[in-house]
Amino acid sequence: MWQVIWFIINILFVISLVVYLFVQRTVTLAREEKDDARLQKAKRLRIVVGVVTIVLFAAMIGSFLTNMRLNGVE
Repeated sequence: MWQVIWFIINILFVISLVVYLFVQRTVTLAREEKDDARLQKAKRLRIVVGVVTIVLFAAMIGSFLTNMRLNGVE
């Protein structure tokens, strides 16, 4: 059970990390184009995606440690 939960959270974490990198690129491009409205929107999105990524990372660690405790090597 915990292996499936860990696997799904792990996939979601990797997806959110990739999305964060694309949003970071959007911030960089908006900064280079000097588009203030787009830059502010991209920065807010970057913060939201960053927080989601951190939360998923913590959930991934928790589910992994729970799985190791329940199904670990004796």
